[in-house]
Amino acid sequence: MRKTILNVILTGVMLVFVGCGGAMVNNIDNSGYLSGNKLSMQKVEKAIKKGAMRKGWMTKRIGSGKLESRINVRGKHLVVVDIAYNTRGYKINYKDSQNMKYDAGANTIHGNYNKWIAALEKNINYELSQIGVISDTSSRKVVQNIQPKSSSSSALNKKYAKANSSAIQGKTIYIKNIIPYANGNRIADNIKAECTINQQLAEFIKQYANEKGLKVEFKNKPKYNDLKLIVEITDAMSSGGAFRGHNKYVTISGKLVKGKKSYGSFDAARISGGGFWGAYKGSCAVLGRTVKALGQDVSSWLYSPMDGAKLGDTQLIR
Repeated sequence: MRKTILNVILTGVMLVFVGCGGAMVNNIDNSGYLSGNKLSMQKVEKAIKKGAMRKGWMTKRIGSGKLESRINVRGKHLVVVDIAYNTRGYKINYKDSQNMKYDAGANTIHGNYNKWIAALEKNINYELSQIGVISDTSSRKVVQNIQPKSSSSSALNKKYAKANSSAIQGKTIYIKNIIPYANGNRIADNIKAECTINQQLAEFIKQYANEKGLKVEFKNKPKYNDLKLIVEITDAMSSGGAFRGHNKYVTISGKLVKGKKSYGSFDAARISGGGFWGAYKGSCAVLGRTVKALGQDVSSWLYSPMDGAKLGDTQLIR
């Protein structure tokens, strides 16, 4: 009897250790996914970047038909992938990671990795569908990471300490310390008088951009040839309240310019019901949550700016 119980315990312990070993690193091969008229490399690249941005991935071009995308979850877990693409399809391949329990010898990683990659693929495919792509789902393949690379924290920190967009690499980006309201806006006077979302937004953009390795500084009168992030608050709405349920949103627009050259533009929106303990929060506090999220959205966009980006909850605002 004792021997039987001991065997059961040992079997359970072994199963626990096997379960903790992680999942196999999977790569996505959609090299035959795309078909459709008038597809160009530029359109495919833009769709991939927009799809990645929908889930918080920051993407930059590293060569012809090659992108590098990364996501930092809760400031603790970093994943980096390569995305190769052409007018016929694309591939997502593991490149590096940090704090993901990656084992190069066993080719295993934390189970969330494959979930995040699946979500990335889903959002890329959505954006591709918006440019008229006719998808061939039968061509999709999931393949194991054939040539795994070792995960080195020091190498990662050195390589990814700064955002390396070709447009802003090593340059200081200037932004006003108080974001102006757009001309002709219909924002309620009490929001402008009682809340400080225009100041908070500037502070959050600067904070999160600097945390990502970008150089963002306040400068209310930048020079003509300075690299400037021009942002305006286009709308804000505050309905409901404590114990009645909050319904707040803020929308903004912006562009990155230097002299006469524009490096990209965006529209962004965030909606909030107050979150946890929302019933005990005032209206300005809930609006503050929206501009905090917008600050994160804009800082991610600055990593790889593009024209016409739609950030946050933009699609939900009519």
